[in-house]
Amino acid sequence: DMDLEANFKIFKTIAFILGLTIVVWLLVDVIISYKKSDINEDYIKANSKFLEKKYDKALLLYEKALEKEPKNLYALEGKARCLMRMGRIKESEYTFKNILKKNKEFKPAIVNLAILYDTSENHELAIQYYKKALQIDDSLVKGMGFFQRFFKNIHFKPSTIKERLGYLEKQMLLKNGEKNLV
Repeated sequence: DMDLEANFKIFKTIAFILGLTIVVWLLVDVIISYKKSDINEDYIKANSKFLEKKYDKALLLYEKALEKEPKNLYALEGKARCLMRMGRIKESEYTFKNILKKNKEFKPAIVNLAILYDTSENHELAIQYYKKALQIDDSLVKGMGFFQRFFKNIHFKPSTIKERLGYLEKQMLLKNGEKNLV
């Protein structure tokens, strides 16, 4: 159980890295799904700025991308992610939910909404969205082995969404005084 306790100290970092991983997936997705000539340049630039942690610039570029392609859920999800990183939690939540109104199984929005709730300590909703993410894609359940490359200096195995979900559910069952949410 001590191993588990140690894992939770790096959850916020894992949540952040997971967010970045989603960006990379999206980038690959976009390159595959659009003909090369049709790629939205602003969307590509926005992803780069996001990876550089220049969230204000990324936000403007995602918005420009959305002007050209109002139905581009990837660009809208990028906007929501920027808002989350900028601490504009309510706007971010609203934008993620707006995406889910248009496509209730849009994985990046579901996972990031879970992360948003988790990091803002709304654990009941975090649990709900982690579960939703796992129902849609059980590949998210499998170990995040690639995290070990990011955490060479950390001597315990990073966690998965499934482990985080189990931990949150267990903690929610404890009486308030016994909770140890990290």
